[in-house]
Amino acid sequence: MWLRPARPRVRSTSRLFATFAAASLVPVVALGALVVQDYRRDAAEQGRAQGLAQADVIAQMVVAPALNSGEAHILGGDLSRRGLTAEQYERMRESTGLAVYRGSVQHLRLRGFTGRVIFSDDGSSSNGVPVSDPDFQAAAAGAARAKVIIGRTQTIRVMQPLFAGATGQSVGVLEVYLPYQSIADRLDHQVTQTVRRIGGGLAALYLVLALLAWWITRSLRRYAADQRHNALHDALTGLPNRVAFRAEADAVLNQARRDGETGAVVLVDLNRFKEVNDTLGHHAGDELLRVVSERFRAGLDSRDLLARLGGDEFALLLPGRTGPEAVALLEGVRDRLAEEMVLDGVPLSIEASFGIALYPEHGDHLQELTQHADVAMYQGKRGTADIVIYSGTGVAHSHQWLVVQAELRHALERDELVLHYQPKVNLPDGAVIALEALVRWEHPERGLLPPGVFLPAAEHSGLIVPLTEWVLRRALTDQLGWTAAGQSWAVSVNVSVRNLEVAGFPDLVAALLAETGTPPERLVLEVTETALAGDVERVERVLAQVAALGVGLSVDDFGAGFTSLSHLRGQPVAEIKIDRKFVADVTHDPQSRAIVRSVIELAHGLGSRVTAEGVETAEVYRWLIDAGCDEAQGYLIGRPVPWPQVDAGIFGLPGEMSEATMIEGMSR
Repeated sequence: MWLRPARPRVRSTSRLFATFAAASLVPVVALGALVVQDYRRDAAEQGRAQGLAQADVIAQMVVAPALNSGEAHILGGDLSRRGLTAEQYERMRESTGLAVYRGSVQHLRLRGFTGRVIFSDDGSSSNGVPVSDPDFQAAAAGAARAKVIIGRTQTIRVMQPLFAGATGQSVGVLEVYLPYQSIADRLDHQVTQTVRRIGGGLAALYLVLALLAWWITRSLRRYAADQRHNALHDALTGLPNRVAFRAEADAVLNQARRDGETGAVVLVDLNRFKEVNDTLGHHAGDELLRVVSERFRAGLDSRDLLARLGGDEFALLLPGRTGPEAVALLEGVRDRLAEEMVLDGVPLSIEASFGIALYPEHGDHLQELTQHADVAMYQGKRGTADIVIYSGTGVAHSHQWLVVQAELRHALERDELVLHYQPKVNLPDGAVIALEALVRWEHPERGLLPPGVFLPAAEHSGLIVPLTEWVLRRALTDQLGWTAAGQSWAVSVNVSVRNLEVAGFPDLVAALLAETGTPPERLVLEVTETALAGDVERVERVLAQVAALGVGLSVDDFGAGFTSLSHLRGQPVAEIKIDRKFVADVTHDPQSRAIVRSVIELAHGLGSRVTAEGVETAEVYRWLIDAGCDEAQGYLIGRPVPWPQVDAGIFGLPGEMSEATMIEGMSR
């Protein structure tokens, strides 16, 4: 099914991963550099400590024995003043010469506190550390200092205080230079090994973090894609939902306006889907919707868009389709839907109503097109065609009906509805035998409104149920009034097919009869012929329950629909009312006369009375008597009025009507 691929609002996986990798690499590298720097600093400190220890050994094992040898012990004081004896100098030369020769010492000086070189292994007396140097000052004060000097070779320079053996008094400063290259090489080797271990560990950590980041990134992307998909698709069928359909349809319609393209928007509603839920359960209804969705998909091609708007309502966008092409396509879809399926062991055949709005003929914006498609679909539900192209009529139905429905709710609450009654008379004597209740709306602003203004809106919503209950209760209450006045007229009330679909309708009728104390035979429920052509089993069951109460059943507007005779045979029908369009023409149309005679004969054969609707002339009245019709109703006899205004004896002479009586009847 054609549908633009969802555009993720998150960045691609590779880009997110690259961003994370770069961001995480910086702290890892910084951590590694910090660790290496700290380790090198520790290594250098270790080298200085080793140099201090070695210098201390030299001071104690080499220099001190030479200075304290023989008879010339240094008793104390600054070497700068006393100097060395020849013996001391010779012993210093011998001792240091061996150390220098072995390479354990690079250079050695013995200095006084003034900086004077008392002894130097190479005999030099210059180029020593200045007296102002902090290291020299510290050594003169008794604290050893070591420093790594980087040059052609790496050297440790140690400034070591020199103490007299007996007194422990500082007498000078030992300036010694030790080879650091071997120490540095050993430390570099240790650092290298450590860096490798640390680097390996950090690399492994980075790899783990990278893999984790890759997995998290992919998971987030999948989650975001799933969330977007769920937000734009129906969870049950996987089809685009209302939001996605609106977005895609708007894009297509915008392109169509620019390029002058044509197409169709279609609304689809499954017939009697509620019955599947009510009888088989919601799990069966869900499975039905999935099957229907698959059959829809199979009947469309890649350029068409299918969406589920909610419940059993679907929408299609058919780009590039003309009206006939859209109808031909939907006929194929309809045939696929009608193929029998089995749910919970019950064979079902699904029917649907299709409403088509063409663009740009019927509009070029989605809201306008869906409104028109909805009007066409509802026209199909009320008629016999299941695929209807919007005809341009009923433009304001959707919006207007919303207003009417809202006002009608308040009208029921404020008791603004009234009932008028039209009499039915017996033929040929003209005596009133029943009244048909016809609802009117006493609108506070628009005055008295006929049922055609508000009943279609009520039938299109759930308001028809409380409205019918109100009419039944008020009609039975009014009947108590005329019964008290001495009239035994029955009362007829029209019932919508929606009432027959509501569970408990027979119980409601029984409760109202008991509430008003009305004998059941004095109530007649009129059902339109099209209601019998719906769900036959359900209608038969409900009507049988109502008839079992003793209530009379009437088929209204017979001939206006396409009811099969088998439907009539299976119904407990007490009365058949012939549609007015046939009755009005019986005096001058042979076909109408033939139809009316056939219906009278059919009804009598079924054991039903026959009532002719729309009797407006005396000629029609007399013809109906001759044809054997049982009852008549129309403006000639009486217009709908409140029941106290109904004349109990409209016609006084059986079989004949005086001129004055006819004029009086036609003026009513």
